[in-house]
Amino acid sequence: MCLEEMLCCEVGEGALFYGETRHRLAVQFTDELRERVCTMLSEMHELYAKGYTPKVKPSKACNACSLKGLCLPTLMRRVSAAQYIVSSWEELK
Repeated sequence: MCLEEMLCCEVGEGALFYGETRHRLAVQFTDELRERVCTMLSEMHELYAKGYTPKVKPSKACNACSLKGLCLPTLMRRVSAAQYIVSSWEELK
């Protein structure tokens, strides 16, 4: 959707590439998917404006996630993101 806006063209499909399994999955950009993306984007902006970080729901999928090191799903079960940032900042002082 970003490419469409930047390049003033229509992109009908894309692909997700899974590096660990070296597998590519084609994704059709349907009207339903585009609407879902817009809805999720609006929700994300609302949460950001409120300064709210949703609780993490760890699952088996976390082990294969490229963001696991940033998200730290098991840590977030014990302490809020705000508390973690404050404690990390205190350690740096």
